[in-house]
Amino acid sequence: MYRKFICIISFLVALWSDGTVWAQQEGDKAEMSRNTGRKESKAWEIGLGGSLINWNRVSFSGFTANPDNYYHNLKVDHLLGGPSLYVAREICPWVYVDLQGMMGISEHNSDPRSGKKHSLLYMGGLGVQLRLTPLFESKYVEPYLRVGINYLHKNFASAYSGNFADDPTGLAHWEASDFWNPNGRKSDKDNMVPLSFGLGVNAWMSNRLGVGIQGEYLMPVQKDLPRFFAASVRLLLRFGGKDKRPAPVVRTIEVEKPVERIVEKVVEVPVESAASTSYNLCRLLDNVHFDFDRDQIATESESLLDEIVDVLKNNADSKWLITGYTDARGSRAYNIDLSKRRAKMVYDALLERGVPATSLKWRGVGKAAAAIPATGSDAVRRGDRKVLLERVDNEAYWQALD
Repeated sequence: MYRKFICIISFLVALWSDGTVWAQQEGDKAEMSRNTGRKESKAWEIGLGGSLINWNRVSFSGFTANPDNYYHNLKVDHLLGGPSLYVAREICPWVYVDLQGMMGISEHNSDPRSGKKHSLLYMGGLGVQLRLTPLFESKYVEPYLRVGINYLHKNFASAYSGNFADDPTGLAHWEASDFWNPNGRKSDKDNMVPLSFGLGVNAWMSNRLGVGIQGEYLMPVQKDLPRFFAASVRLLLRFGGKDKRPAPVVRTIEVEKPVERIVEKVVEVPVESAASTSYNLCRLLDNVHFDFDRDQIATESESLLDEIVDVLKNNADSKWLITGYTDARGSRAYNIDLSKRRAKMVYDALLERGVPATSLKWRGVGKAAAAIPATGSDAVRRGDRKVLLERVDNEAYWQALD
């Protein structure tokens, strides 16, 4: 029995300590570690709240008799309430490891002769959660299944059968049962090791603050000890982990649209001159490329930035959105980050060449617009690794961009 307990504890400790290995096995995280030297932080969740433990306790005392009947005082406690503490660590999006503790308090004494003012129950242990979040579109609601092992200590007797004290007949016997123990229990211990099986849900009100509800069925490893149910509700704080807010949607338009807008907007410029300027800008931008899995502008594209700056300075009153792209290789999350870094690199290069920051904003859309599949050759996929500029005339849209 205790060997099983030791094996389970060893497994949970090994699972916790090997969490970084699990993360490195995910393709996109390993790729990011090799190329950028950075790792995504794992989420920590800390919760404080209250708990209810459905523990039936039965005791008889205060024997009295009259000519017709015998009387005993019956005392039953169904619920023990108290505080609860919760700490969880993300291993991967599907698996979390947690440490939970709860306390049950009752003013009712199961044994009046003990002189105790309160009956107390303490329980705490390790658990593994299977998060179902990746199955759903919303990241703000996280249902999960949980299995764990706990240590429990109580300072009261928990009897389910016995003889009546001070019974003059000596024949009366009582037995008690409840929903969780329909056949009663004859054994009782103040210290035990229950296994827990439960489910819960975390609901996040923001990226960092949420509430959690959990219910679990507990079954002691030792034989013939009480089984019971526990529930808890808690306020949660979250640190690290992926941003739960949806990625901003950046609308892309064809190159011809900014050309048409420039001709229509700048009426004082001859159509021929505006078309020539737009053509030069588009031609230049089409040649700002990046090497595979790099955010440094390719050497042959550096000289083009000076020509791009001349075009932007000739349109000093215009506002420009810089959008970074990647080819189709790699995960979506990794390519979003890479495209943002590429757009930021062009943004910084334009600032260094004198373009005012008030006329520039940047975004990355990853591989969403990649035209060539991941199986294409590097020379062909190079056309998808680029940064483009979009002229923004809608002031409300410009202000809404971060």
